[in-house]
Amino acid sequence: MSKAPIGLITSAASENLLKDRRVEVVSTPWGEASILLGTIGGREAAVQLRYGAGLTTPSHKINYHANLFALHELGVESIISQNAIGSVNPAIRPGDIVISNDFLDKTKSRAQSLFDESECWVRVDFTDPFCPRLRQDLITSATRFSNRIIERGTFVCTEGPRFETPAEIRAYAKEGGDIVGTPLVPEVIFARELEMCFASIAPVINFGAGMAPAVIHFGPGSMNDIYYKEGLHDLIEKILIDAIAGISSDRSTCTCGTALEGGFHGQPPAWLKRKIA
Repeated sequence: MSKAPIGLITSAASENLLKDRRVEVVSTPWGEASILLGTIGGREAAVQLRYGAGLTTPSHKINYHANLFALHELGVESIISQNAIGSVNPAIRPGDIVISNDFLDKTKSRAQSLFDESECWVRVDFTDPFCPRLRQDLITSATRFSNRIIERGTFVCTEGPRFETPAEIRAYAKEGGDIVGTPLVPEVIFARELEMCFASIAPVINFGAGMAPAVIHFGPGSMNDIYYKEGLHDLIEKILIDAIAGISSDRSTCTCGTALEGGFHGQPPAWLKRKIA
């Protein structure tokens, strides 16, 4: 099996971003996951297209278990999650790019742990929900290319697939939310349980419901237009190439790699035994 130390979870990856690409199908305890392997910024990387190659799988039906475990099996230690999302905070506008430092989980039916069906459970620390080392790498690269980088923000993850109501957006803002989208949870949880560093880069492509006349996915002035026709897509890929090229293999400055220490309750599942032997 191929090995790649860096992972990217995204909706699409152009030929300019991921070079020398090939597909690897990885078997996991939760089924198979297709991963694109290649190079980004001259580094071996594994790319997970979270919605599938044809964008056919909505956020609430993604096989997060298989996707994250497959990246882990490929040797990924650091994951960047790229999310095009909406704003809950009027000070954060379409075209801004947020490097989140916290999140609110507003999902309803998604698994909360990789260990839910095993004979043990784990309790991992989320004082730093996103890896501070990887966040800084993203901030350093992003500020080279844009003056619209928001270095902190709370990501509100909702169930989807529908957009949120105006009342929900107002409630999220009162709870401290800054941006809203559907793909983050449980990616961020499973990554921590697999002791992988994880950070998010989130270009803002719309205001939440009630903050603008309507939330439009396609068509003139839509989210899709803002992301592709106004250059956000190309900008994000430039940032990703630069950031991934510079990610350090030294993980001593964060605790992500030891997240499971002291957190086990019960008998670890077979797929983890080799990891803690």
